[in-house]
Amino acid sequence: MKKLLLVAIAIISSFGILSCQNNERDTLVVGLEAAYAPFNWTVLEGSSYDEAYPLSGTNQYVDGYDVQIAKMIAEELDMELEIKAVEWDGLISSLTNTEDIDLIIAGMSPTAARAETVLFTDEYYASTHVIVLRTDSAYANATSINDFQGANVVGQLSTIYDDVIEQMDGVNHADPLADVPTIITAINSGIYDATVLELPVAIAVIENNPDLTYIEFEPGQGFNVSYEDRVVSIALRQDQQALAEQINAILETISLEDREALMLDAIERQP
Repeated sequence: MKKLLLVAIAIISSFGILSCQNNERDTLVVGLEAAYAPFNWTVLEGSSYDEAYPLSGTNQYVDGYDVQIAKMIAEELDMELEIKAVEWDGLISSLTNTEDIDLIIAGMSPTAARAETVLFTDEYYASTHVIVLRTDSAYANATSINDFQGANVVGQLSTIYDDVIEQMDGVNHADPLADVPTIITAINSGIYDATVLELPVAIAVIENNPDLTYIEFEPGQGFNVSYEDRVVSIALRQDQQALAEQINAILETISLEDREALMLDAIERQP
């Protein structure tokens, strides 16, 4: 009897240890550029505020629409959040190859090509594509994407921004650049005439660059962009179907009005 009692106590103790281990909070590691306002941007340590979140491995912080979505998801999953800055071209590799991150929340469109490598959630934001250019540009009064003959147009490497330039008749499609800040600097300096951005990103750019403007086209005059290229989704590894379903359930609770409010707030805060 004594032996059976000891065995029972051991089983109960083991179960208790396992239960405590299973209840420990795990960490959700999110990757983003930290250089793509208003979706995400870097905040210096001395300028941190309530919405900003620590940027892993640095003494800096990160903020933006993506960051607020990441915080909401981590909270609903009851997980600690860690955010890492990863260059755009390295995001998918960091997710699928090295597994340094668990999710990509970085304003990424769920294209068919990317979906061959990663698993996408439902969209967490939908937008339209516009042209950004200088206010004094010869093309500032364009009403169609076909009104840019002879313009030097540049896009961001490995993005829909670069791909859709092919739809613009008669433009000089420049070699793509690595990130939006570099592109904006080049347009301000006159190296290029224009670029393509999503509307929220364009609004954020104009806020800090008064010599720039953007053109939003009437239906039928703008870019022919598929649904998958108008929306942004969260990327996971393809074996994370259960997590994707959990995240989709969380996203479903965020109304369109709340999403727009989050984006407008991000635009107000962006540097």
